[in-house]
Amino acid sequence: MTDEKQQNATAKRDRGIRLTVLAIFSVAIILVGGFFYSFTRARVMTTEELKSQGAYLYENPRLLPNFTLSDDRGEQVTPTTFQGQWSLVFFGFTYCPDICPTTLAQLKSFYQELDPEVQADTQIWLASVDPARDTPEQLHSYLDFFHPAFRGITGDFLEIHRFATSLNIPFTKVPGGGSNYQVEHSANVALVNPKGHSVGFFRAPLEISKMKRAYLSIREYY
Repeated sequence: MTDEKQQNATAKRDRGIRLTVLAIFSVAIILVGGFFYSFTRARVMTTEELKSQGAYLYENPRLLPNFTLSDDRGEQVTPTTFQGQWSLVFFGFTYCPDICPTTLAQLKSFYQELDPEVQADTQIWLASVDPARDTPEQLHSYLDFFHPAFRGITGDFLEIHRFATSLNIPFTKVPGGGSNYQVEHSANVALVNPKGHSVGFFRAPLEISKMKRAYLSIREYY
């Protein structure tokens, strides 16, 4: 074999080795990537598993009724406001002595544990069950203490009541108390999907780790 033929054979052999190594490396990357994707991706839980995590889904998503309310910035809130993002809606009020600040602190912890891309299409709302005292300015100042991304909802009492009823969140004003009256309300957190449909709720008391697992699973389901 001449030197030129030997060099060509060696070059061909080396090129074949490089292509083989590259192919093996590429397959390894795909396999490892697939493993980590399946490991980090939320698993879709059954309805019973979701209940064990404190999340309850309705058999069929529910349309929101027509209503017109205001947010904490004075902008209009209607059913279309809830389209294009996931919304977690807690009904409470700024004069609430215990349940509301506790729940909002828990929602803050929940929100901060979400990955940035999940945070980007997750909106936390406080819908006031005391619209007579909770002006947009009052709500904005109150919510800013917990997280600047949280938004408030207030407006006409009957519109608030219609909205709460559609999300299966009852509330009632406690008789007496004068100007320092209280409002009894649920600590459950309603869940609205990006189509603007009520799909279920997280039952109180909230457990952040369970709530996060359930929420990520529900997002995969829808």
